[in-house]
Amino acid sequence: LGQFQVALSQYGSNQEGKVMPKDWLAAFGELIELLENKPTTEKKIIFLDELPWLDTHKSKFLMGLEYFWNSWASARRDVLLIVCGSAASWMIKNLLNNKGGLHNRVTAKIQLEPFDLREAEEMLRLKNQAITRYQVIQLYMVMGGVPFYLEAVEGRKSPMQDIEEICFAKDGLLRTEFENLFRALFSDAEKHTAVVKAIATKSKGLTRNEIIEIAKLSVGSSTTRVLNELEHSGFIRKYRSFSKKKRDSLYQLIDAYTLFYLRFIQQSDAYDKNNWINAMDTPSYRTWSGYAFEQVCLYHVSQIKKALGVSGVITHT
Repeated sequence: LGQFQVALSQYGSNQEGKVMPKDWLAAFGELIELLENKPTTEKKIIFLDELPWLDTHKSKFLMGLEYFWNSWASARRDVLLIVCGSAASWMIKNLLNNKGGLHNRVTAKIQLEPFDLREAEEMLRLKNQAITRYQVIQLYMVMGGVPFYLEAVEGRKSPMQDIEEICFAKDGLLRTEFENLFRALFSDAEKHTAVVKAIATKSKGLTRNEIIEIAKLSVGSSTTRVLNELEHSGFIRKYRSFSKKKRDSLYQLIDAYTLFYLRFIQQSDAYDKNNWINAMDTPSYRTWSGYAFEQVCLYHVSQIKKALGVSGVITHT
């Protein structure tokens, strides 16, 4: 709230003699006051970053946001409100599926997708012009198209060396990323990790009932919520095998890093200097590499169809 007030003053709000807003209702009231003093002819863009972390206990943040939008901003043609957040569960529950004052208020949404192979290649070539496409795919199978992960790749090393240092070294970026990632994204992370670990036990995926049994979850709406949040966040996909009915749908793990972590990093020894090299040519490596490459292909189905000249053909994956 204090930082919000500082931001208001930076954009012209007169804060002389004012105390810090006691809650978000008061804070958004000050924002309205500031915007009403701006010319109506110019566009006013309000950008709120990491929305879930503003909604602290008893802060009445959502109430303040609802008040700001419904009582004032929604009637204006000169106001554009943009919000974002990395905690998928909060964004889905409180914004996209809001059943209160913000119900059906979202006019457009952008789901930030990972880089595809072309974009990943462009990024990696900035580090190493000589990198081959085979090497790009090797890195992509481990890290997916997450720019933050790809940024850790050093151009002067081979992909094998980069994977060893980034994923298996004691201080490697991705050695402890798994637990931190799920805690940052989901408020009930234990259930989400249990579901992901259960699905990872079978390459083709599991049915809902199988997930409930293996992850020891309850049959009900909470399990549906967890599965939906994981699907929206790009960790799993829901699909039906050919000729199968909807109730036989399978949930399959598709996040490259999560799969790699559960197959190799989780049980590795941080003090062993050759984790990845020792894993090469083992049955587990061959099983993983086939599955990981399949997921890369599935993520690029439209590009593959275009390259084959069959873009107009309807396909089911």
